[in-house]
Amino acid sequence: MKVRDIPVISMEKTVNRNYVDEQISDEFFMSIQGKVPDSAFNYPFRLDGLIMIVCRNGNCELVIDLIRYSVKPNDFFFILPGSIVQLGDRSDDLLLYAMGASTDFLSDKSMKANIQLFLHVKDNPKINLDEKDSEMLFSFIEFIRSKLMRTDHIYRKEIVQSLFMGFCYEVSAIFRRTLMAAPQQLNRNEILFKELMQLIVTHYKTERSVGFYAGKLCLTDKYLTRIIREVSGKTISEWIKTALIFDAKSQLKYTRKTIQEISNDLNFPNPSFFGKFFKQHTGMTPKAYRMS
Repeated sequence: MKVRDIPVISMEKTVNRNYVDEQISDEFFMSIQGKVPDSAFNYPFRLDGLIMIVCRNGNCELVIDLIRYSVKPNDFFFILPGSIVQLGDRSDDLLLYAMGASTDFLSDKSMKANIQLFLHVKDNPKINLDEKDSEMLFSFIEFIRSKLMRTDHIYRKEIVQSLFMGFCYEVSAIFRRTLMAAPQQLNRNEILFKELMQLIVTHYKTERSVGFYAGKLCLTDKYLTRIIREVSGKTISEWIKTALIFDAKSQLKYTRKTIQEISNDLNFPNPSFFGKFFKQHTGMTPKAYRMS
């Protein structure tokens, strides 16, 4: 299984959806919504660009690469290209500010300047902003938006591109300062959990036995099972099933594959077995889910 098998939602498709407020072709978009539409991020997907999300009001759940995060006011998320994303339960007063940019939109200079930040946020995509930083970033976003809305300006793209690079520098500085003030020291069990999740995301389609993952980590099945349950509250098998359901949901919504083709792709014995598995974990048949 290769991680990219989960369908990728292009920037072009994203900017054409009704929850995007402003955009520059298929390279950059901005969304400031008082209420996130049901269509937004309802199903797991990969975006071929960078996403930054900051919560202004309300709360929700955000799943990034199978890890579930609670989102509250002033939480900032830096989501790298290729990440699996899904928006979960949300409050009626949820207000999210979001910006997305294709890798082509990001300048080489900004990419090089933020390479260390990018490497870190892959495993730590969330920080909680203090009031000063929060207001500064919200003001910055509104300023970018004001320039983005000048659709008749000859240098609109270049101005927004430069401002977005400046925004990236501000975010990078906040991340670095936050991490230096409160460095994360993971214990051995937490490190094992992260290593297991990386293995599951890579191998869940073909490898579903605890023994395979324990072997990769040079541990006994019993020991690894106990540690993962202690750290996450879920078993290894439950995490593997979560990955399978994510992939199945994504393929049902974003591809034209038949249910049999999806069943084969996920290495189920037959479509009937796949259907029973899917319904057991979602309460719906694959066909009903696709039609929903």
